[in-house]
Amino acid sequence: MKHWTEPNGNFIVNIPIEWQYKNVVYEDIEEKSPYSFEPYEDSLGCFQLSCYPLSEKGPNPNFPIQKNNSKVKWLASRMDDKEFDVLLFHAQVDDLLCMAKYIYSAKLRDDKKIQEQIEKVKLALDSFRVIPQTDRELARQLDKHDNFLSSLTASYDLLNNALESESYIEVIVILANQIDAFLRSSIILKKQLEKKTNNIEVKYIFQGDDEWGINERKIYKKAQKMKILDDETFKELNNLYDLRNRVIHRYIISFIKTRDIVKIAYDYLILNEKIRLILKSYEEMQYGKGFGIYGRGYSKDDEFDETEYKRAFSWANDKHLIEKLERKL
Repeated sequence: MKHWTEPNGNFIVNIPIEWQYKNVVYEDIEEKSPYSFEPYEDSLGCFQLSCYPLSEKGPNPNFPIQKNNSKVKWLASRMDDKEFDVLLFHAQVDDLLCMAKYIYSAKLRDDKKIQEQIEKVKLALDSFRVIPQTDRELARQLDKHDNFLSSLTASYDLLNNALESESYIEVIVILANQIDAFLRSSIILKKQLEKKTNNIEVKYIFQGDDEWGINERKIYKKAQKMKILDDETFKELNNLYDLRNRVIHRYIISFIKTRDIVKIAYDYLILNEKIRLILKSYEEMQYGKGFGIYGRGYSKDDEFDETEYKRAFSWANDKHLIEKLERKL
């Protein structure tokens, strides 16, 4: 299973790794209730989750309002017709009306595969938890952090393709992006350590379409100021970034040679690993602290199993949305 957080931080749920969140796949579907999930391959039905403020819908007197500190008790019903079977689930929890549906063709009613999917629906609903109102801002921050990690994971597929095809300009672009990401994450982790907080400064890891973000140069300077980067590494990084800009913006109008680009890509690979290890050190500093992104549930002895790899693959798939780059689950 993999966790999924409602974009407004209202609830969290575990869904099967082989299910994809569909709202972001289609351009004409907004990221709001209902939130739809289907298997990446051979989909037989659609699982949907919704939540609405009770203040808007009004509480239903026929079933109680539950507290959000325990397992949700769902009121189950059906709404079948000649074309589709629909399993319905309702619950009133804290300040929210929560609903779930599983929709599939009536022709598949007795299909063994559908029964298997229904069991997965039940497992997902068992994991469903409404997030307390006081924690919803943190949940929104963590959702942005999940998106950040998904994007970073996907970038390795692009990097591997670029290395295999010897596309050195693309290699430089991706490595510069990764270094920037490592430093942004290091800044957040160090701030959490200094302030002993769970708070995530989203401005460092997410930039909306209508937002002015923090550019790479400012990230480098911030990392140097916070002593994440020493002066020598800071200088090396800025020099490489100057060369990166020359490659991207002035390849045709300068004397730079393609041979030079290969050397720049190599230097970026070396520096990328150096800064990745800096990030790793800040992750490990948080282990056992009881706060921060890695302060609980992580240790140096952790080993990735098959489930963890599949979870990472699903993250990358959700970022790419391109069949050529899709990892099999």
